[in-house]
Amino acid sequence: MEESTVNRTTKLGRKLFYASYILMLVRMLAVNSTLSAYFDPSDITFKYILRIVSWLPILLKLITQDRFSLHTLFSYGFFVCFISVICFMTRGFELTDLAILVVGVHGVPIKNVVRVFFYTASAICGLLFVLSLGGVIQNYVNYAGDKPRYAFGNVYATDFAATLFYLELAHAYLKGKKYNVLNFLFWIAASFFVLHFCVARLDFVLIFCFAWVMFLVAYVPKFFSFRAVKTMLWSLIPIFCIGSILLHILYTPSNDFLEWLNQLLSGRLYYGNRAIGDYGYSLFGQKIKMQGWGFTTKEWDAELGYYFVDCGWLSVALRYGIFMAAFVCITFTVVSRKHLKANDCVLPVILFFLALTSVVDHHILEYQFDPFLLVLNAGLCTEKIRAKAVTRAPVPERG
Repeated sequence: MEESTVNRTTKLGRKLFYASYILMLVRMLAVNSTLSAYFDPSDITFKYILRIVSWLPILLKLITQDRFSLHTLFSYGFFVCFISVICFMTRGFELTDLAILVVGVHGVPIKNVVRVFFYTASAICGLLFVLSLGGVIQNYVNYAGDKPRYAFGNVYATDFAATLFYLELAHAYLKGKKYNVLNFLFWIAASFFVLHFCVARLDFVLIFCFAWVMFLVAYVPKFFSFRAVKTMLWSLIPIFCIGSILLHILYTPSNDFLEWLNQLLSGRLYYGNRAIGDYGYSLFGQKIKMQGWGFTTKEWDAELGYYFVDCGWLSVALRYGIFMAAFVCITFTVVSRKHLKANDCVLPVILFFLALTSVVDHHILEYQFDPFLLVLNAGLCTEKIRAKAVTRAPVPERG
């Protein structure tokens, strides 16, 4: 069977995508580290010129190496217009890189994308870790009570812990059902590391539980063949999305249960509810200034104070609009169902945990953390994409 003449890219096209992806990852991982003390992330060279340079290989790929069906071309055009409206409404360009990647990944196998992310992000995370311990860059520390929380080169302790969690997801996807006991023990150890040195309770639970689930995937695969388990994996994605937003809407200190939950989540419900009251919802997003406790070279806005929405689903709905939150949620759900029907549970498990962590984690639309964000391409290119040519000898007719 010959490779389809539509919705594909060349080998050179894939290499061009990897070049752009690596450049974009390096740039953003540097921005989100204490290495940023040595340069100005808001400088025109770093903020615009280097960003545009990182786009060039993907733009060359799209123009010279890719082929599209009319349906896919229309979908990409609609998506670019959609993101452009959001950028106009938010008066910012945070989603421009994401749009470039989601369209630019056309014809590139998701496994290759995750592999590039894993090795690039692991190398940079390891380098920042060593530099911070060596005193070359700041090992930013804040305190939970009297317990120090180390960021190991990241801008905040929970960002370092989240980086490990997303690397764990990427590693699990690459290993698949070959996930073994050594992999399991490594990530169990990593979970206790972030609990002790970062005091990141939620990330500890996520890393710890995901390691156990992948252990089940590898050694008790029959568990994921049950219809109830499959249904749970995809149906809980929209439930996490809608449920987490509703919790913030309904939160009131007078409700004992919600206040207990708010305290358990380190005040997340309070700040999310406050942002909803201040800004409300919109279809295409709005400009919202947020300020957290993390490392920054900018001057602290004392008037604003701490003002941050940690819930990823709510953050997307507030900052980029209801349509964007719905698009991400629906695509994750559809992709999960499709893979479960093909008896592939690894990606659905990962998407399940992405939806779960986005209840308490704001990184869902940050591609420097989340390589699986590029499955959004599947929500645009609905026709089957052949990653590489498959040739087979014709079967002779029986005489």
